[in-house]
Amino acid sequence: MKKASKFIGLIPARKGSKGLLNKNTLKLLDKPLVQYTIEAAMDASLIDEVWVSSDDPEVLRIAKSVQANQLIRPKEFSLDTSSAIEVVSHFLSTISLDEKNVNDYIVYLQPTSPMRNWYHIDDAINHLLLNNVNSLVSLIMLRKSPFKSFLIDEAGRLQSLFDEGLSNARRQDLQDVYIPNGAIYIFQIKEFIKRNCFPSNGSIPFIMKEEDSIDIDEKEDLIKAEKILRKKNA
Repeated sequence: MKKASKFIGLIPARKGSKGLLNKNTLKLLDKPLVQYTIEAAMDASLIDEVWVSSDDPEVLRIAKSVQANQLIRPKEFSLDTSSAIEVVSHFLSTISLDEKNVNDYIVYLQPTSPMRNWYHIDDAINHLLLNNVNSLVSLIMLRKSPFKSFLIDEAGRLQSLFDEGLSNARRQDLQDVYIPNGAIYIFQIKEFIKRNCFPSNGSIPFIMKEEDSIDIDEKEDLIKAEKILRKKNA
């Protein structure tokens, strides 16, 4: 598939974290968590350049060791309250945007998805190019349908989140529902600037397996990822 625009891998990996302390540099088997994503991006044949955005000298050292580009992220964009939108906006502010490179794409790869590898990244880019769209989101299918969900109102009574009739419907009669797994977001720079957010509505879905979609948020996730990696490496 012909690739006219550049695809820029952007990996956000700040030092702090609410759950696991210094999560991005924690060891997963034989290497730091963030290194799995950096190596996956570097090995993806369809990514033209890889940037690691971080306020952590150790993360930036790891990036340099595998020849990825390092971007020092200012403190104001490295807080618990800092958003992914701010991370991308800061990155875009460091490059010279013109009429040509606003047509390039950001491949946003969170380091908490170590099971996502170079093959998934190349496959996702190919999927976007094949369908001639300007944004893609990786997803997993929800096992339990949200159409059966309830809220509890101020009086302590149940209220259907959707139509009440759906709460009694057979599961097989309900539409499949998907949720982002956080592994891969691809969007055209000009579309991000236009919306001032990650494009989602109208994006093409890239559905991934559950075992490839582990998002490291707490110690149990790290243990689960280790078990899968040991099994794969056995």
